[in-house]
Amino acid sequence: MLLKSEVYQPSSPNRVFINNLTVLMNTKNEMTLTKLDSKYLTSKGRLHHYTRFYEHYLSKYRNTYFRFLEIGLGCGMPWGVGVSAALWREYFGSMADIHFIEYDKQCGEKWSKQTGQQLNITIHYGSQEDEPFLQSFAKNFTNSFDVIIDDGGHRMVQQINSLTILFPIALRSGGIYSVEDLYTSYLTEYGGGYLQSSTFIEYLKRLIDDIQSKSPTYKKSALGRLVHSLEISDKICLLTKK
Repeated sequence: MLLKSEVYQPSSPNRVFINNLTVLMNTKNEMTLTKLDSKYLTSKGRLHHYTRFYEHYLSKYRNTYFRFLEIGLGCGMPWGVGVSAALWREYFGSMADIHFIEYDKQCGEKWSKQTGQQLNITIHYGSQEDEPFLQSFAKNFTNSFDVIIDDGGHRMVQQINSLTILFPIALRSGGIYSVEDLYTSYLTEYGGGYLQSSTFIEYLKRLIDDIQSKSPTYKKSALGRLVHSLEISDKICLLTKK
C-alpha cells in the first residue's frame, strides 16, 4: 500500500504489438467499441455489455487529445492483464493521454515492460482503500481528467473512497465518472448486502436524494453539489460533473 503515486512514464511508440497483431498508432480506427472488444476479449463487452453504454458517451473523444483514467489494470483477472488498456488505446487513438491506477506494482511493471511501453500507458501504483494515496494522486491531477472509470477491486470502501475523492478534485468540469460492476453491492464477499447502508448502491440512493434537494444550501454532501447528472444501467452507473 503506497502513500505516494509512483508513476511509470513510457516513451511514445510508433507501433503497438498485441497478441501478434500490429496496430498503427497514427491510424484512425472507426470500429465500434463493441467490435473492438471482441478482438481484445475484455469483460466490458462480452460479459457486461458496457461497451454500448460507453460508445454513447465516449465516442466524442476518439482521435482527440484528452486525459483518461481507469482504476484496475486487470492483474489477477482471468481475461488477462492490460486488455482494457489495449482496447482503449486502439479505440481512442494515439492522441489520448491514458492513465491507470493499479495496486499490484510487480504485475504492473512486468506488463509495462512487455506491452505497456508500446501502448504508451502511464501507470500509478497504489490502493483504492488508501485514502492518503487517493488524496495525493487527486491533488497531483487537479481538474485533469475528462474521463474516469472505476473497474478496480469493486469493494464498497474502494468504490466510495474513489468516487468521493477523485470526482471532486481530479475530474474536470463536464467530465465523466463511471463505476462498473455495481452488483457487488449485493455480494457479501465484497462487503455488500441487500439494503445495507454501507454499500455503494445505498450510497448512490442517498446521493440521488441529495441531488434532488431544492437548494444547494440544503445539499448534505460536496458531491451532491457537483453532480450534473447520474445515469444507472445494468451493473454500471455514470456521473457527469457540473
